[in-house]
Amino acid sequence: MTKGQDDREELRILRQRVAELELAERAWRERELAHLSLLDLIPQSIFRSDLDGRCVYANSALLASVGMSLEQLLGKTPFELYPRELAEKYRQDDAHLLKTGEAFETIEEHRVRTTGETIYVKVIKAPVRDLRGEIVGIQGIFWDVTSENTARRLSEERRAHEEAVRELSTPLIPIADKVVVMPLIGTIDTNRANQVLETLLDGVVARQASVAILDITGVRDVDSGVADSLVRAARAVGLVGAQVVLTGINPSVAQTLVDLGVDLGSIVTSGTLQSGIRYALQQMRPA
Repeated sequence: MTKGQDDREELRILRQRVAELELAERAWRERELAHLSLLDLIPQSIFRSDLDGRCVYANSALLASVGMSLEQLLGKTPFELYPRELAEKYRQDDAHLLKTGEAFETIEEHRVRTTGETIYVKVIKAPVRDLRGEIVGIQGIFWDVTSENTARRLSEERRAHEEAVRELSTPLIPIADKVVVMPLIGTIDTNRANQVLETLLDGVVARQASVAILDITGVRDVDSGVADSLVRAARAVGLVGAQVVLTGINPSVAQTLVDLGVDLGSIVTSGTLQSGIRYALQQMRPA
């Protein structure tokens, strides 16, 4: 093969290599465009910044939130977009991320300057690394979670309210050393019966009580379910070494218990709370 032929072959190989590189670059650009167009469909705000905090990419949601085009936003830092206090927080967060190299997420409280409204924003940030693994920037996503946060807060408040109602509906009151009283009011259903039993047992054990008075003066209806709950409570309390005194049994309630054939067993009964307390105090006196 002559030198001219060698040169032509090398040129052909070079042109083929250039064509392959162009095809690879075109394919990469098409994938990148498809990726970016997909990010523009996401309702959350997505960004990427360099090591100095300058914006190098933002999706449509973020551009809409700041009211800028991509060309206007590129190169800007948070200090040019947000209140200084918030921008300073972003700067500190980014510095910590660049130092540790670890992604993080948080919920931030923001106050909208135009309306004074408080909103909550979920933020997730992670480092951008090159092919050598070195950090070259920061990428992140954030979105408004005010409604989620409000719902969570309301749920927590509802649970706290339910707990307060539960405690008020099944109060355990110490009236003397080793004597406690639980006045019951209203209707006792299965859930409340379980609460009564749980609160009574916990209170007897915690206070090392010897006598627990259950006052049912304010209970609307005494049926088989209520009677069964009382008997279960008495047996359970007996297992931890205390005695149950049942007070507030009026003639109507007494007749109901008789009609139901309820065996109150070891439960001491009394017509009034006062007489029940007297009995309990007498049990505490030295023999």
